[in-house]
Amino acid sequence: MVTVFISYETTTGLEFAKHLQKALEKCNISSFVAKENIAFGKDPEQTILQNIKDCEFFVPIITITALKSPEVKKEFQMARDLQKHIIPCIKEGIETSAKEEFKELSDYQYLKFETKEDIANNATETILKEKIQDYKDSLRKLKERITREDIIDSLLYDVVSAQNEIYFWLTEPEADPNRQIVFRTRIEYLEKQKKKELEKFKKEIRKKGFPLMAYK
Repeated sequence: MVTVFISYETTTGLEFAKHLQKALEKCNISSFVAKENIAFGKDPEQTILQNIKDCEFFVPIITITALKSPEVKKEFQMARDLQKHIIPCIKEGIETSAKEEFKELSDYQYLKFETKEDIANNATETILKEKIQDYKDSLRKLKERITREDIIDSLLYDVVSAQNEIYFWLTEPEADPNRQIVFRTRIEYLEKQKKKELEKFKKEIRKKGFPLMAYK
């Protein structure tokens, strides 16, 4: 599965696409360029469709000939329908014509370029920034999912277990720790006691916040 799908019109856009692909490779970002990446014997249309479905970023290189390219327009609309992250790259001097041919361009923050170095540098930098932001958002969502109750359940169960284990070694230093009866009390009864202690801890913590230091 590729990260970036690069859409272009062959006669004026292929060299730009290939240069962008090399720049992305240096940053360990995979990309798809149809002329370069469709294996012999594979159905081109199906391969292109699958790679648009799988990609994370869709980068259309809009040159003068791409304005009238049915393939580029079709790929652009497909990426739009699939709600891909679209980063249009427009050749300097054709912005007005591009907006006329691609009505939806106004919905996106596009990049302008003159040389292949421009498109490689600007598009790669934009993609890297977006990926960093995505990682930040993912971490934030992950933190949000870890609720206080989740922390209590995972940590305090260990606290109670550790307390019981320490008590066991203090009171029964010669006993076998693998036996079914621990400090002369059946394990089933101990499990009930642990649950009661956990509930007591949780009530206290919900009232006061998260004062773990109080339960050393």
